[in-house]
Amino acid sequence: MKVELTSQLASATGALVAQAVETRFASELFAANPTLWGTDAEDESSRRLGWVHSLERWYPLVEEVEGVRAGLAAQGVNHVVLCGMGGSSLAPEVTAAHFQKTLTVVDTTHPNQLGPILTGDLSATVVVVASKSGGTLETDSQKRAFEGAFRNQGIDPADRIIVVTDPDTLLHKTASEAGYRVFLGDEDMGGRFSVLGPFGIVPCVLAGIDMLEVLQQAQVARGILATDAPNNPGIMLGAGIAVQAPRVNKVILHEEPGFPGFGDWVEQLVAESSGKDGVGLVPVLGSHDAGYDDSISVGGKGSDVLVQGTLGELFLLWEVATAFACQILGVNPFDQPNVESAKIAAKALLETPDVAPREEWQVEGFSLWSSPGLTRMPVLDEVLAQWKSHLHGDRYGAVCVFGNQKLAGAWKQSVEALEAKAQRPVTLGFGPRFLHSTGQLHKGGPAQGVFLQVIQVPDQTAEIPGRDFDFGTLMLAQAHGDANVLANAGLTVLSVTASTDQLPTLWEALES
Repeated sequence: MKVELTSQLASATGALVAQAVETRFASELFAANPTLWGTDAEDESSRRLGWVHSLERWYPLVEEVEGVRAGLAAQGVNHVVLCGMGGSSLAPEVTAAHFQKTLTVVDTTHPNQLGPILTGDLSATVVVVASKSGGTLETDSQKRAFEGAFRNQGIDPADRIIVVTDPDTLLHKTASEAGYRVFLGDEDMGGRFSVLGPFGIVPCVLAGIDMLEVLQQAQVARGILATDAPNNPGIMLGAGIAVQAPRVNKVILHEEPGFPGFGDWVEQLVAESSGKDGVGLVPVLGSHDAGYDDSISVGGKGSDVLVQGTLGELFLLWEVATAFACQILGVNPFDQPNVESAKIAAKALLETPDVAPREEWQVEGFSLWSSPGLTRMPVLDEVLAQWKSHLHGDRYGAVCVFGNQKLAGAWKQSVEALEAKAQRPVTLGFGPRFLHSTGQLHKGGPAQGVFLQVIQVPDQTAEIPGRDFDFGTLMLAQAHGDANVLANAGLTVLSVTASTDQLPTLWEALES
């Protein structure tokens, strides 16, 4: 595990690092001291520091889940589907990609992505339903859908659904009553800090990953990261990304070979932890240019901050760095006060007779809606040019796609071209997963975001058993609700509704 700062950055962080050593931040953190982030954060912090404890406590869980996996394999069940949002899905997704194991992550409500999975052959499939709160709407809906799909294929859901949740949640109660196998999390590990606990362990072990190796890597790193020393990698990284905030608050994350998707996990951890009270660090994945004067680049050689290590080391390293960065910023790293606003807005829309009671206008076959401040124009290129004109100064663009994630490659190419043209960092997020990640930063962080929302009209339907709305309606409510919250906060929002066939036209217009 290694963290190196450029000489200029090392000089800038010197006083912060020295203060951290003097106040024993690292050792106090690993002693689970809840006072490190101030009086206002103390209550929340006292219930969110379970991740700092010895990782050896999870070794027996690995062995137990390996036994479950062997039993399933003996029945010919070897395909793992994970239903979860945010911290319950991003870390297992990264881990599976790193070890090149198959794990189908379902963190979407889009029928185009869900439909083929639900209607496909499930004879060799086991589904992990992971929800820390036990009440996540998306995960509950996915659970209902897979229960129905299993029954349609003559399979008892109790034989194929495994639940991971915190003790005494509604999901814990109902799953136990239904005869599902349940693994319980640690109530004191927040969702985005849960990678090295049951939420990260259970789906990965079922997918054939050696999680004991990952935990052992992190356990060794724990001894280093708990040391009050100026060369503590967690302190160096945290200081490096936060020392120049609020002016320098864009963290450009360069993906390293062997760690595909790792930036997605870091993005949630940093954005949701730091983005509140009008401040925060804005993670940007794979930016074409780390030379913005309000950015710090993190990654391999040539970055402002060089970061290297094994997967287990990097997980714990970034958790420590984020906790320290939040102390520097003066925010509570463990709450997410603005995530709830989009949920409330979506719920309100679901309870109305018409889930889309907003006035839109038509442009070249696209249906558009915008926040005040954007003029309605009759040509798509003109509308997008007007939106792009807001990308200046210290602002960043956020392309928020409520669509099929299987088109991520095309979206990424389009966003990179947009970024190069605008000469400002642009993030890409898929809904609703980003609502449990960067969504907190969008609403609670610095008011610098310029938002382009894209709603891909579903080509098919996907029912939610026991609900009076389907996945398409849920997706639309989530998209409209998020746009409303952003607009009500005075932020620039353009929402474009398009069919799948129209997407290439939209990509071309974005890139021009």
